[in-house]
Amino acid sequence: MQIKEISTRDDIEKTFHVLQQIYENLNADGYIDDVLNMIQRGYKMAQVCEDKDIDNGRCIGVIGVRIVRKIQFGKMLEIEDFMIDRKKRGIGVGKMMIRWAEWQAAIFKCDAIVGCLGSKREESQHIFSREGFSIDGLLFNKKTS
Repeated sequence: MQIKEISTRDDIEKTFHVLQQIYENLNADGYIDDVLNMIQRGYKMAQVCEDKDIDNGRCIGVIGVRIVRKIQFGKMLEIEDFMIDRKKRGIGVGKMMIRWAEWQAAIFKCDAIVGCLGSKREESQHIFSREGFSIDGLLFNKKTS
C-alpha cells in the first residue's frame, strides 16, 4: 500500500467508489469538478492505493483535509473526509491516513488536528480514538433547503 496526494482528474475519479460508501447522495456527474473546486480553495486530498499487483492499485482509502484558523484552536488541520473501503478495513489504512494528516499538520505548523465524524461512523471513531483524538464537542447540522 502507498498513500499519495491527489493531483489529477484521474486520481479524483478513483476515489469516488470509496467516498460513495459513506456519502450515499454523492453525484458522480459533478464529483470531479466539485473536488477540483475545493482544491482551488485549500482542500487537500490523499488516497491509499493497493500495490499495482493487487487489484491494479485500486484506491482503498481517502482522506480530505483543510488548514483553517479558529479562535478556540488557533491554526489547525481539519479532517473533512475519512473513509476506508469496507472490504479493506483492519490492514492499517486508517493509521496510514492519520500519519499523513499529522505530517500535513507539521508542514503547516498547525496547533491541532480535528476531525468531524458522523455519530454512526463507529469504525472511524475507533480509529480516531486509538490514534489519540478525544471527543471535544458536538456537531449540530441544520438543512437550509
